[in-house]
Amino acid sequence: MTDFLIQPDNPSPNVNHYSARSLRCLRPLFCYLSLFCVLSLSAAHAATLTGNVSNVATRNLLEGARVEVPALGLTALTDNTGRYVLAAIPAGAHEVVVTYVGLDSVRTTVIVADSASTTRDFDLTSVVYKLDAFKVTGEREGGAAAITAQRNAENVKNIVAMDSFGNLPNMNAAEVAIRLPGVAGNLSDENLVDGFTIRGIRPGLNTVTLDGSPLTSQGALNRATNMNNLTGAMFDQMELTKGHTPDKEAGSIGGTINLKSRSPLSMSERRRLTYSAGVRYAPPFTEQTPTREKHRAHPLFNIGWQELFDVNGGERNLGVSLNVFYSENAVGGFRTTRDFENTTAQPAYLWDYRTWDNYNNRKQASVSLKADYRLSPSTKLSINTVASDAIETFRRQYETRAFTTQQVGTTGTAGILPGYTDQITQVRAAAGSTIDQTSTGPGNFHNRMRRLDLGAEHVFGALQVDYNAIYTQSNINGGGGGRGGILVNRITAVGWRLDRTDSDLHPRFTQTEGPDFTNPANYRPTTYNNSILQNDDQIKEVRANLRYTLPVSFPLSLKSGAVWREHYANAESVARRWNYAGTTALPADPSIITFDSVKTGRRIPQWEPVQFFADRQPVTPALWREDLYFFEQNKYTANRAVTETVTAGYAMASGRFGRTGLVAGVRTERTETSSWGWVRTRTGSTVAQQTADPVGSATRDYAGTRRDLSGSYTKSFPSAHLTHDLTSNLKARLSWSTSFGRPPLNNALPNETISEANQTLTVNNPSLLPQTAATWDATLEYYFEPVGTLSVGWFNKTIEDYIVTGTNAGTIGTGSDNGYNGEYPGFTRLTSSNAGTAKVQGWEFNYQQQFTFLPGLFKGFGASANYTLVSTSGDFGGTTSRSTNEVPGFIPRTGNATLSWRYRKFSTRVLYNFTGSYITAFTAATPGRNLYRFDYASVNAGMAYQIRPDVQLTLDAANLTNEPQAFYRSVRSQMQNTILNGTTLTFGVNGRF
Repeated sequence: MTDFLIQPDNPSPNVNHYSARSLRCLRPLFCYLSLFCVLSLSAAHAATLTGNVSNVATRNLLEGARVEVPALGLTALTDNTGRYVLAAIPAGAHEVVVTYVGLDSVRTTVIVADSASTTRDFDLTSVVYKLDAFKVTGEREGGAAAITAQRNAENVKNIVAMDSFGNLPNMNAAEVAIRLPGVAGNLSDENLVDGFTIRGIRPGLNTVTLDGSPLTSQGALNRATNMNNLTGAMFDQMELTKGHTPDKEAGSIGGTINLKSRSPLSMSERRRLTYSAGVRYAPPFTEQTPTREKHRAHPLFNIGWQELFDVNGGERNLGVSLNVFYSENAVGGFRTTRDFENTTAQPAYLWDYRTWDNYNNRKQASVSLKADYRLSPSTKLSINTVASDAIETFRRQYETRAFTTQQVGTTGTAGILPGYTDQITQVRAAAGSTIDQTSTGPGNFHNRMRRLDLGAEHVFGALQVDYNAIYTQSNINGGGGGRGGILVNRITAVGWRLDRTDSDLHPRFTQTEGPDFTNPANYRPTTYNNSILQNDDQIKEVRANLRYTLPVSFPLSLKSGAVWREHYANAESVARRWNYAGTTALPADPSIITFDSVKTGRRIPQWEPVQFFADRQPVTPALWREDLYFFEQNKYTANRAVTETVTAGYAMASGRFGRTGLVAGVRTERTETSSWGWVRTRTGSTVAQQTADPVGSATRDYAGTRRDLSGSYTKSFPSAHLTHDLTSNLKARLSWSTSFGRPPLNNALPNETISEANQTLTVNNPSLLPQTAATWDATLEYYFEPVGTLSVGWFNKTIEDYIVTGTNAGTIGTGSDNGYNGEYPGFTRLTSSNAGTAKVQGWEFNYQQQFTFLPGLFKGFGASANYTLVSTSGDFGGTTSRSTNEVPGFIPRTGNATLSWRYRKFSTRVLYNFTGSYITAFTAATPGRNLYRFDYASVNAGMAYQIRPDVQLTLDAANLTNEPQAFYRSVRSQMQNTILNGTTLTFGVNGRF
């Protein structure tokens, strides 16, 4: 078992003070800083060789190009502006070799002046780029750059260029992430990627960063970052780190996805303009929901501008890039949901049947501005800003639910008639046999993300220093707002026959008895709900790094740094609900046509909520009675906040000894949390009191029970990474790293559940430790020209400190200072704690290649594929052992394949994405309730025609086979949920000047 040096500083959730500030955990860092200062002052002013490395064809300066002086054993890699620095080089003539994946090497002699800086630029090219004037060289270079970065990496990671997979349907970063090895997308009901499972580890335990700094989340009080609101056009590469090094964020168990922006200094021309524009279209020859058919076409476009300027006597020393993006991602969907008898035996009756239509137009607008200024040869300043808005104001959902009691019989409350089969269930018109029609909308959602990153880099001989100050904020407004809400209309005592013989997806649903369910006059409204949600998620971060290259005969450097980060998240809600006080039915809207009615002919009436409510008030007040206590209660229960402060420091060493590279070090983090919120008083008001005096009752129940909690813990994470070049093209990696996954932020919020009978009080634990992981990685990578790689990797991950609820935390004391205003003396306090272990292990295979070495038509082919197979076992904090198919959300198989072909001005591409079947809900005692997801395999295809270098026409198809998201309960023939989202085509034009 691995010791993670975990130290809970404040195990009691009711001690309301911080421990001494986190700086004491950085003492090792200060020692290293002092050492760096001494070494830098003592370093001699040796000669240096510096310059840029560029690609002649694409006019890009290259990051990761290798510049070597073989005779001296000196090597440098170009930075993100294409610049290299070889320090401490003797004066005289030296042979220099420059290499880069996919380009021809350059070998030349350079004369270095004594005690001075000599500048020499290198321009690389390849015969491949000269074959066709219309060839899309940028995309090919993107693949080469990603392979180069992965090959040069000191640790285990996968890197892809953002344009590696062509024109993806929504141009967002999430569509790229799901094509990385070991990554599975967690799809929303609109078929959008809401989160990521990495190596079997669920969202929330993985981290998404931008240029190394965490992004805010869309849910505020959870940790799952949603990338489908970020356009991939803003970024150059995506990195998936699986073996964490001490200088990077360690807060992810499965892996860290980093979005990497491109420096505007990294182009050789003065100005560059790029554009893309298109129309996303739902074609009539594909199945679409009726609402989607009314809104078939929607625009999207992206414009990019980059330019270099001469400033303050410098030459090409200021680079500015601007990217503007707008998209309307209209989605339509149909879903059917069922619930069967709780048994694995057959036949099983179907007692709950639902159909659902959805339409939403997700509008997204973003602007990013980045500037890099080279103040001097040794100093670069940077600013990077992002503003992204995701807006939904039209979302509508119409759900019909037919359900009855789970009793078989012909009398009383029994809802299921005897004689049911595995295909046919007949429901009698008992009192509990009900049809609900629920209309939601128009929904309101607005996510505003703002980010500012100020940074600087300095080179003082052998000492490199960089630092950044970053602020990121997401402001989320959601709910029905003032325009819409959730309206439920109901009819009871109806009977029906559900026959799945001819179609499981669209069964025959016929009425057998009771009032006519197609007549709106037979329905009565029950409730109307409206809410306005307000979430703020803010991250402030300051970080600094120092790296010193030791004056020894082989490459060896020491690196140290510190990070301070404050994460604040709050959630507010103004929720209101009304009960229907009228006696007659509300008029339905006959213009609303559902997909179910088109496919089966079942005509269930539909209602539009905005017909009856406006500005959060009923149009006819006499028909509705508001639950005023619910409104007043929400002022307390729906308002809460948490602040998490992280102070971290690290020290590491990296070196290369012949063909072998080694990185080792440790990172220490101290985490402090504070939170506030209200809980209900021990003896709450009665329903009669709430009705008679809603304001006074809510005040008595909550006003005096605000809780302020705090907690903290300190952890250290060592790691070591070994690489060895078996040959010039074959690299082996062995890595041991430690990382962690923090508890959700809402675990730190006040929460109290009282059991008077058992004399217990269950509370949250703000000092709850994170889950920790120790990971072994062993990888073999083979690189081949012109642009290709083949790798196989094995990993083993030991996870500890799962979150366990109901742990005895002692007896609550007496007195007004017992943390609960003197209440609950002698009660047993129950809380969450950390316990349990599990292991995850698996294999990863990855391949990509461009076949430019083949003759004739075949030289235009390219292919890539990856496949990940993982398994798990352990107690997961429970009392019994479980394995792969008993762990909800654990995805054992993922894969991708891409085939592309170019010939002269024409190109085409097919992309395949696969997620294997897995369990989503597990109960050992009632296996009939276990829920599984079927295999999911989607196919995208695209083609393009290059009219001239600055104009290309494109056509792309998303979800070509209209693959459904489908789930089943225990027995595969008992489909529990199926979602159809349709196929879309995107017609576009793009180019570069």
